[in-house]
Order: sequence, then C-alpha cells, then structure tokens
Amino acid sequence: MQAAIACSYIGTPEALDVLLQTLNHPSEKHVAYAIQCSLGSHTLRRHWEGNPRYNIDRLLKRLERSSELKEPAPTAEEAEFDLQPNLKTVRISCLPERMLFTVDQFAVTTGQPVRIVFTNPDATDHNLVIVKPSELEEVGMAANAMAKDPKNANSDFIPEDKRDLILHASPMIGPTRKTQVHVLRFTAPKEPGIYPFVCTFPGHWVVMKGNIVVANDLSEVDSMLATLKPAIVNEWKLADFPNVEIKEDEETAMKGMQAFMKARCNQCHVVAGHGINLGPDLTDVAKRYKGTKLLEQILDPSSDINRKFQNHQFVLKNGKVVTGVIVDESPAEFKVLTNLLLPNAFERVRRKQIDEQIPSTVSAMPAGLANVLTREEILDLVSFLETGGYKLPAHLKHGHGHGDHSHDE
Repeated sequence: MQAAIACSYIGTPEALDVLLQTLNHPSEKHVAYAIQCSLGSHTLRRHWEGNPRYNIDRLLKRLERSSELKEPAPTAEEAEFDLQPNLKTVRISCLPERMLFTVDQFAVTTGQPVRIVFTNPDATDHNLVIVKPSELEEVGMAANAMAKDPKNANSDFIPEDKRDLILHASPMIGPTRKTQVHVLRFTAPKEPGIYPFVCTFPGHWVVMKGNIVVANDLSEVDSMLATLKPAIVNEWKLADFPNVEIKEDEETAMKGMQAFMKARCNQCHVVAGHGINLGPDLTDVAKRYKGTKLLEQILDPSSDINRKFQNHQFVLKNGKVVTGVIVDESPAEFKVLTNLLLPNAFERVRRKQIDEQIPSTVSAMPAGLANVLTREEILDLVSFLETGGYKLPAHLKHGHGHGDHSHDE
C-alpha cells in the first residue's frame, strides 16, 4: 500500500511500472483502494491514458470489485470459533486471469484452529478444496470426469465419490455464483503432513493449487517443504528417446500438464491459457514442431531460437553489460527482461548509452529444465504440447476461457 501511494508522488513512467508490479501480490480492500487512487492520480494517469500498451480501465473496475468484497456475518458458533487465542487466519484470493491463488503455501501446527477467508475477484468462478496428502491427482481427475456430464456444468465440482479424500471444501464462488467470498473454519489435522489446497474446476487443479504444511512444531516446516522440491532424474539427451509416440487422451493431457508445471515451463510459456506469456505461446506449437523435433526444443532450447524471444547483450559506454530479452522498445530506449523467472524485474537501456548490441546464439530458456522429469513425464509433456493442451467440454467453456495473459497489467 505504501509503495502504491509513493508511486503517485513520484509520477514517472518507471513509477507506473512499479505500481503495476504491486498487482502480483494480494490487492484487496485498503490496498486495492490505494492502487486505484494511485492509478487515477494526474501524475500517473498521463502515462497510461490513451496508451494501447495498458488496459487500466478494466484493471480499475477489477480493483473496485476487490475493494467491495466483504465477509459474510458469522453465526454465533462461528464467532465463538474466531475468538480462540491461537486462531490462524489466512486470506487467500485469486489472481485475475492468472488461474493462481494469491497464497501458495502456509503453515500451521497440528490441531490448530484455522480460518481461511477465500475471495474471488476474478472473472472466472473458482473454489478452494483441501485434500489429504498425495491425493490431489485422484480428486482432480474425478472433478475432470464430472465435466463430461452437462448436468454438472453449474456444480461446485466436488466429486462425491472422493469425499473421503477431501477434508474441507468451499463452494464455487465468483461472478456467476451467489457470492464472491467464502470463509472456511476448521481444526488442522492431528497428523503432520503437507495437505494440498486446490481449485477443482476441471483442468484448473494442475495449476491452481497450494499447500498447507501441518507440523508438530513450526521449526520443522522448512525440512518438510524441502521434500517437495523435484530432484534431478537424469541429464536427458535426444538420443535417450529413439521413439516419440504422441497420445491424445485426457489422462495423458493431465499428466503432461503436471510435467509442464513440474519443469516450470509455466513460468515463461502459455498453453491453452495456462502459464505466463514471457516466451512463445505454445498452444499451437505443433504448427512449427512435432514429435522428435518438438522434443529437441525441450531438451536443447538453443537448437532453434525464436528471434522474437532471443537474448541480446548490450555493452554500455560505461562498461556495464546487460543481457536479456527485449520486451519493449522505443526510439529512446529498450526495456530488457534480464531473468525470465522474474517477469517484472526488467532494466531500461537507453539507446544513447549503448556501445554495442550483440544477439545471442544461446536461448533465453534455461537448459536442463526437463532433467527433473522421468522419461514417461517427458513423453507426456510432448503429447500435451503437440495436441494443444487440455480442452474443456463445450458446455463448460462459457466464462472459463484463459487466453493470452498480458503482463502490461
């Protein structure tokens, strides 16, 4: 909130860029109001009004919705629950058009009372479901199966046959539902472990998820989380895959999407709306690469570099060297993204400062990302990409499109 207010006083184009970065964090109530006021200030409005790079009017409407979201009044029993001295309150919202929660993990102790205030300012409906450890895929695939029956189109997508694997669940909340706020109250499990929370709308569960770490003592949390980090399986080479068979079925698509997330492809690429568009949109990647050639791009990203996403090295007159992808340019300067995994940490390089500009022959995509995947996961990933990702049944597509996600916001 203080950053948003400060930006309106500074009033430069750089200040506007910093202000927009605040939207990568939870922005509700007072924070949303501060950002609204800052964007509407005369010092910053002049930089975005009429500028096609920005869609601030839509952003302001979304922030207005966020600031209006109010918790329902608690019942007497709920109010008593909230008075417990060791109550853990967590506020979780949905990042608009990103299919992500604003919180991806939090920790509690065994048996601790927990209150989750779940809000959804997104244009798409979401729920929040807490499942038993290691049961996320089982519940997610069951929710996918519900999508095949049109009568479930307006359901909460909580599979009844998997209720024994679900600890707690909110209904679907959002613009087409009765409310955009729901409060979950429960006592944390007595058994330590990592309990996933997830949106079970079909296809969302692979991407839109987080973890509740339940520990006997909070000092154990870091060591518990360390077990989630994927280990290196092998330093894969193209020769390790003599045959690449493409499968087009729902199970392969979901496994491929999970591999897409595990290898962190989603941090730079979009497939059918899933991910971030820092690199090429891979939804139609099969028009350019298929089978073994597509696999080669995954294992050796420098084998064929897309010029639009090519790294450039700028040697400046003061001796400084800046290397990264050009995300925007003007007659006066380049805006350079120096780390694809930090999409808002760019540098401005003024043309008059440049002594030499050298296009790189090395891809901006880090090599070895697929080394955390098994052979089967890599093949599932290739199938997922070549077939265009998971596709919703036609009767569910209305209001659940996840197209290009602009980073101007």
